[in-house]
Amino acid sequence: MEHSLIVRRGEETVFTSNGHWLHPLFELEDYLKGENIPPSKLFVHDKIAGKAAACLMVRLGITRCRVELLSERAIPVFRAHGVEFSYGELVEHIQCRTEDLITDAMSIDDAYLFLRKRAGRVQGLPVKIENLTVDIGRKSILEDLGLELGRGEQLVIHGANGTGKTTLLRTILGFVQPVQGTIRIGDINVGSNEWRQKRNMVGYVHQENVKNTFPISAEEVAAIGLSERKLSSKEITYRVEAAMRRTGSLHLAKQSYHSLSGGEKQRVSLARCLCQNARVLLFDEPTSFLDSGGKEDLLELLNELSSTEAPTMILVSHETAWLDQLNWPRKELKGGQLC
Repeated sequence: MEHSLIVRRGEETVFTSNGHWLHPLFELEDYLKGENIPPSKLFVHDKIAGKAAACLMVRLGITRCRVELLSERAIPVFRAHGVEFSYGELVEHIQCRTEDLITDAMSIDDAYLFLRKRAGRVQGLPVKIENLTVDIGRKSILEDLGLELGRGEQLVIHGANGTGKTTLLRTILGFVQPVQGTIRIGDINVGSNEWRQKRNMVGYVHQENVKNTFPISAEEVAAIGLSERKLSSKEITYRVEAAMRRTGSLHLAKQSYHSLSGGEKQRVSLARCLCQNARVLLFDEPTSFLDSGGKEDLLELLNELSSTEAPTMILVSHETAWLDQLNWPRKELKGGQLC
């Protein structure tokens, strides 16, 4: 083969890669995010594939492929998910450590997230908070608070109204100056000069209930995430379309942002965060003004994000029933402490 991966739509070659290991398939995933091409319409020609590659193809929605060197371990995966496949040579096992790490107990989604992490494609950054104390006026809101999250981890912070949940998020964003303590995003201290240059790595999504007549379209809101980058208008259009397609909001692009429902605004706000390539996402009471359909949409979006881009995500809420469906680890904010 001239390339390690060739992807065709009919007679047209739409994508090629000369990468190694599983990287060509991840590159294909990136390509498809910016294109309106149903994966089921594609034919994938891969140089070598084992069980891990088979899991990735299934997760991407590929239904037809040819593999020049195919591991027997890939065949049950293809057959279980209705993938039509052919091969040049069949071997019992590919000499690759990853082949042994994908167990039969893993679902396709579990295998996908495992492989993304192994490929270093988890977008999230670690978050570490130490000895954080915040006063508002003469009242102590947060007292000697600590928190540590790894790359791509998720956390729900719940608690009664007025316990400081929003204050904590605003302090992480650098909007509130703590009395003491440190917050590190990756290897950068919040509030430092380096932080001011790279603060776009944290995205903030909150549910607004404010009527505003300022004329701005949904796609213009999404494009705010690119406002600090020097990009051509063509590149901006491409990135905005890709982000809005990812969050299911592309059909809203030309509509007035202020005419959208709460759930639609959430999708556009997430598209903005994807545009700015946010690696940590903060959600402040995101279900406050959503109806049941909007809450279901948000749940679907969060689950999709956690299994694809996998940013580190912190969500604050007091809505217990919805949080039960989200099924993320939880901590309660009470008395200025997380417990």
